[in-house]
Amino acid sequence: MSVTILQARQVLTGGDRPPILNGGVRVRGSKIVAVGRADDIREREDEVLDFGEATLLPGLVECHEHLSGHDRYAIGDPSVVEPPMMYALVGVYHTRRLVRIGVTTARIPGAPGHIDLMIRRAIREGYLLGPKMVCAGELIVMTGGHGSMWGAEVDGPWEAKKAARAQLKAGADFVKIVASGGVGITREGELPSQPELSVVEMAAAAEAVHSADRRITAHADGVPGISNALEAGVDCIEHGIYLNADHAKFMADNGVAMVPTLSTMQGIYHHGIEYGMPETWIPIAEAILEPHLESFRHALEAGVHFAAGTDGFGDIVDEMIIFTTFGIDNYRAIQSATRDAALVISPRPDFGVLEKGKAADIIAVDGDPLDDLNVLRSVQFVMIDGEVLVSGGSVREE
Repeated sequence: MSVTILQARQVLTGGDRPPILNGGVRVRGSKIVAVGRADDIREREDEVLDFGEATLLPGLVECHEHLSGHDRYAIGDPSVVEPPMMYALVGVYHTRRLVRIGVTTARIPGAPGHIDLMIRRAIREGYLLGPKMVCAGELIVMTGGHGSMWGAEVDGPWEAKKAARAQLKAGADFVKIVASGGVGITREGELPSQPELSVVEMAAAAEAVHSADRRITAHADGVPGISNALEAGVDCIEHGIYLNADHAKFMADNGVAMVPTLSTMQGIYHHGIEYGMPETWIPIAEAILEPHLESFRHALEAGVHFAAGTDGFGDIVDEMIIFTTFGIDNYRAIQSATRDAALVISPRPDFGVLEKGKAADIIAVDGDPLDDLNVLRSVQFVMIDGEVLVSGGSVREE
């Protein structure tokens, strides 16, 4: 089996190792076999890919992506009625977009009609070009609740448990439940502060998921919804807009992660009309901007594990940049979209860092993201499991 060495002015492993100047990553098949100074690990027969002044780092891990972008297919307006096939076609477009921006693994916390599971299968079977996908299938929601037009509607613990098992049967890697209302409202009068699924309903779903050794996450915006989700035993909180100090301490003490999606709410407020959202949604987004930032501050101070996710309306680089406004350095922000995002997905991931034995999921960007995170927008090369999908900034033709 041939061996390729990728070399550049700098390698960022995504782990605890400091930046490697004049570094290299040696790849055999789908795995990394060595990481270090290029001159130290290169062997005579290796094929060399030299990226000059670029930086090599792990492929980005997007922890909250619905494959629906930010237009009419994403806004959650119940007046938008489309067959699952249309959502699937839109999803195929976005898998290619994700690869182009350097995302090598995408966590999909809910999609209509199990389209995420079908797209994942098509990618694995070689029919589509896209990132690795970690999928939840249909989200589980109360009847008429947030995201009900995309989800499995349930009432009572037995229905919640059955719906969770149904997602796992269909092939879901994890399960998502809806603990509160949201910003993109799906019924008149909905607010992010309103609780939705009850503790007993969510606990029943969590029991089914944990019995299968899988993880369960909750869309939870308001205080009651967050409290209920934590009491029910979820592994992760999505958004956490009104998360308080007590929530954060509980999460840190019990290993519950957070995907705050800060850039999502910023995107809705600043670009919602442009995205086609009803005007009445924008004041809802505006009202939560400061509480949302404060919630993340609580999480940071408590030591909650967090990861980068965009929910379609944000941007993964913007998300990292917002994190740095809280005093996090650029490398720590990068880890939120590499190592730490991988740990939200799995307790023992084989991706997210550049280390011997890990998956060869590698990107090259022009310049040094330790100086400027915007450099991460200039993705020139993407490799997933040792296969080159982007070269010279262009996605490979299928």
